[in-house]
Amino acid sequence: MSLRLRLFLTYSLAVIVTLSLAALGSTILLRGYADRLALESLQDTARPISVQIVSLVRGGTTVTELVENLQEQADTNQVTIFFVGRTGSVLRQIAPADQGPISVAQGSFPQGITQATTGEFVADSGEAFLYAAYPLGQAPQQLIKAQQLVVAIPQPKIGAIVSGLIRPFFWAGIIALAGSLILALLLARSVSRPVKEVILAADTIAGGDYKYRIKSREPGDIGNLARSFDRMADKVEAYQLKLQHFVADISHELKSPLTAIQGFSQALIDGTAADDTTRNKAALVINNESRRLRHQIDELLDLSRLQSGQFQMQFSKCDMTEILQQSIDLLSIAAADKSITMKLTAESGLWIQGDAERLEQVFNNLLDNAVKNSPSFSEVRIEARNTDKKIITSVIDEGPGIHPDHLERVFDRFYQINGLRTGVGLGLAISKEIVLAHQGSIEAKSKPGTGAEFLVSLPGIDPP
Repeated sequence: MSLRLRLFLTYSLAVIVTLSLAALGSTILLRGYADRLALESLQDTARPISVQIVSLVRGGTTVTELVENLQEQADTNQVTIFFVGRTGSVLRQIAPADQGPISVAQGSFPQGITQATTGEFVADSGEAFLYAAYPLGQAPQQLIKAQQLVVAIPQPKIGAIVSGLIRPFFWAGIIALAGSLILALLLARSVSRPVKEVILAADTIAGGDYKYRIKSREPGDIGNLARSFDRMADKVEAYQLKLQHFVADISHELKSPLTAIQGFSQALIDGTAADDTTRNKAALVINNESRRLRHQIDELLDLSRLQSGQFQMQFSKCDMTEILQQSIDLLSIAAADKSITMKLTAESGLWIQGDAERLEQVFNNLLDNAVKNSPSFSEVRIEARNTDKKIITSVIDEGPGIHPDHLERVFDRFYQINGLRTGVGLGLAISKEIVLAHQGSIEAKSKPGTGAEFLVSLPGIDPP
C-alpha cells in the first residue's frame, strides 16, 4: 500500500469518526435543548392557569367556569392539569379529551412548595413527563385540600426530534464528508509528493548520479527531511570524490615501487644484469622498493584500523618531554645530514594519559616533515607547554611554508603539496587519527615563505 493511499485512508477514517462523534454529540445536546424548550413552553401555559386559580380564590369566577376553562386549555395545549394535595397526592386531574387520565404514583410531585418549580416524573405506564408546579395558597372551598397546581406534558422523544432533522443532517454530513475527502486527497498528495522526491533522489544517487539534489522549498518537517537528504548527498559526493582520489593516489604510490621491482627483476631474469655489480645493484633496488611497498601497505592498514576504531591503544601515564626527546634522537641523523639544528623547549611536569609508542609516531612524522622541508643550516624548534590543563606542543620549521589553500587538506590521505613543500603521503593522516584517539587536536599554521607550524593539543594530567 502506497504512502499516499495510507494517508488518504487515515484522513478519511478520521473524518468519518469525527462526523459520527459530532452526530452523537448533537443528539445528546438536542435532547437537553428539547427538554428546555418544552419546559419553557409548559411554563408559558401554566402561568395563565395559575392566574385563573388565583382569580377564583378572589371570587372572580366560579369553580364550574374554571373547570370548563381548564378543560379547554388542556385540549388546546395538550397538557394534563393536576390539583395536588398537601401530601403530594393527586386530588383532581384534567386531561385532554383525546388522551385520557394519567396514572401517577403518590409522591411523584413535590410537597409544600412556596414558589414555582419544574421537574419530571414517570407515569405508571412508563412514559416520561415534564411538569411545572405552582403553589395555590388559599384555595376555594370546593378545592380546599389542593395545595398546588401541576401542569404536565409528555417529555419530547428524541427519536421524533432526530427524525425531523435526519434529512438535513444527512445531506450536511454528505457534503462535509465529500469536502473532507477532497481535502484529505490534497493533503495526502502534498505529503506524499515530497517523500516521492526523496525516494527518486535516493534511487538516482544510488545509480551513480552523485550531483542530483532535491532543492526542496517545502516548510516544516518534510522540507527539513529533503534538506537533510541534500546535505547527506553533499557528503556522499565528497566521500565518493575522496574515494576516487584515494584509489588514484594509492595506485600511483604503489605503482612506483612495483615498476622498479618488475624492471630490475626482469633484468635478472633475461640476463641484462650480466656482471655481479649490476646484479647486486638490481637486488638492492628490489629489496629497498619491497621495503618501501611494505611500509606503505602497513601505513594503509594502520590508517584503516585507526579510522574504523579497531586499533587498540595501550594507555598509560606518559612524560611528554621524554616522548619528544626520543623523536628528536631518532631524527637527529637526518637533521645532521642537512646541518639542521633541533631545539627542544619544554616546561616541567608535562604528563598525559596516552599510548607513548603511537604518540612518538606522531612526532616522528612531524619532525621528519620539518627536516625534509627545512633548508640546510636552519633550525627546527619543538616547544611544549601546559595551557589550561592542555599540553600544547608546536613543531616549527623554517621551510617554504604552506599556502592557505592547502592548510585544510594537509591531513588528507596522499594529499600532495606541489611546488613549495614535498608530498606528505599518509604520515599526517595517521598522526591526526592517533591524536583524535587521544581526545586531542592537531592543526597546521603557515604562510608561504615563513615556514610551517604544527600544533598538537592533548589533555594533560597531574604529574605522578
